[in-house]
Amino acid sequence: MRLMQLGLACLLVLVLAVLPALAASTATPGTPAKTAKKPAAAGKAPAAEKVLPPFDPLSPSPAAPSTPAAPFAPSTPAVPGTPVAPGAEKAALPPVAGPTTPPALPPATPPAEPATPAAKVFPYTGTVTGDTVYVRSGSGQYYYPLMTANKDTRVTVDSEAGGWLGIKPPPGVFGLMRKGDLTMGQGAAATVSASSARVYASSTTAKRQWCVMATLKQGDTVKVLGTAEGDLVRVQPPEGTHVYVVDQYVAASAAGTGADSAIAKMEIEPPKVDPFIEEFKKTDKDLDGELAKPIADRQFADVATKFKEIAEKADKAYVKTAAAKRLAYIAGLKEQQAEVLRVMAIGQDLDQRLAELKSQQAAKQAETVRERKEAARTDFLATGMVARMESLEDVDYPIKFKLVDQNNRPLVVLKSSTADLSKYVGKVVGVRGTKTYLKDWRIYLISVDEIEAIE
Repeated sequence: MRLMQLGLACLLVLVLAVLPALAASTATPGTPAKTAKKPAAAGKAPAAEKVLPPFDPLSPSPAAPSTPAAPFAPSTPAVPGTPVAPGAEKAALPPVAGPTTPPALPPATPPAEPATPAAKVFPYTGTVTGDTVYVRSGSGQYYYPLMTANKDTRVTVDSEAGGWLGIKPPPGVFGLMRKGDLTMGQGAAATVSASSARVYASSTTAKRQWCVMATLKQGDTVKVLGTAEGDLVRVQPPEGTHVYVVDQYVAASAAGTGADSAIAKMEIEPPKVDPFIEEFKKTDKDLDGELAKPIADRQFADVATKFKEIAEKADKAYVKTAAAKRLAYIAGLKEQQAEVLRVMAIGQDLDQRLAELKSQQAAKQAETVRERKEAARTDFLATGMVARMESLEDVDYPIKFKLVDQNNRPLVVLKSSTADLSKYVGKVVGVRGTKTYLKDWRIYLISVDEIEAIE
C-alpha cells in the first residue's frame, strides 16, 4: 500500500512539472512568456498554480519550505508521448508527513560489515570500571567478599564463565591452613605433611573463611606469611588459585599472550557449588561416630559447634533448616546422656558409700580386737620389768631372768623355751604361762608361754 501511494505521488509531481513546459512549447511564436502565467479567472484556476517549485535533493535549494506539504492526492497520469521538459526527470518528492514519507537516499558507499570480536586469550590484563567492586571468594553472590577494588585497579584475568571472571589473588588476599597439616622448613617455606590439606580463602578484612580455594596433596610446598587465630597460619595463595569479580565491572585493557597461564603441578580443586553441603555431610559422620560410643563417653561439643556454624553461615534455606534440626537432635541426646549419667552417679555414690561402710566396719573390728587385747592384759600371771639374774649370769642354768617391781625387788623368776627373754630386759611386760613355787628359792617360777610389752 505504501509503495502504491509513493508511486502515485511521484507520477503526480512529474505531471505537474511537465505541464508548464508543454504549455510554453505550444504557444504562438513571439507571444510573451508572461501570458502563459496570467492568472485564470476565479473558480477556474488550474492545479499547476498550487504546486511547489521542483525540489532536487541532490542539488542545493535556495529556500526550503518551512511547512511540510500536505499529502498529494492521486491525479490523472500524463498522456503517453507528451514531451518532458529538460531536468524534469530529476524531480523528486517533497517531504511528506506520515506513512507516505519516502525513505532516505542510500549513501554513496555501503557500510562495512561489523567486525567479529576476536576470542579472548587468557591471561589478559583488565581494568576495574566500577567505583567499588567486590572481590569474592567464589563465583557466586553467596560467596563472601574478600576485599573491594576501586576504579582503574588493574587485575590479571585467567578465566571467564557464567558472568564471573577468575582473577589472580591481588595483594591483601591470602590462604589459611591448619598448622597440623604442615611441616615447617627453612625460612618461610613449609611442606604439606597430611595426605591432603585445604587452603581457605581469606584476607585482612574478610569476616568468614569457609571457602576452599585449593586442596593440596602431601609434599606440596607453600610460603607461610604468619600466624592466624587458633591453629591456623596464613599462607601465600598457591599458583592456579583464583578469586572472582563480576565481568561487567572489568574491561580488557591489554590482550594476553598466554605466557602467564602456566599452573604449578599440584592438584587444585575448584570451589564447590555450595561448600556447606560437604561440611554438613562430614559433620553428620562425626555425629554417627559419637553415637557409636558408650553413652557416658559421647562428646557432642565439637559437632554441635560445627552444625551451629553451618546454620548461621549457609545461604540455602534447606541447609540452614537441616543444621537447625541436627542441633535440636543433639540437645535431646545431651539431655538423655545427662539423665543416664545422673543414674550412674547414684550407683557410684552407693558403691562409694558401701566402701566407706566396709572401711568403717573393718576399723571398728580392729578397734574391738585392740580393746580385747587391752582387756586381756589383766589375765597376765605377772607384770613387771624384766631383769637378769645377777648371781646366775655365768651359770648355764635355765632360770636367768626375773620380774622386778619399781623398787627392783624380785617378783617372780622366768624361764621360756619359746621366747627370747633377753629382748625384753629393761621393759615392763606381762607374762602368761605356768606358775610354779620354788621352795628352795622361796619364789614363784613362771614358765613363759606369752610375753607382751605393755609400756
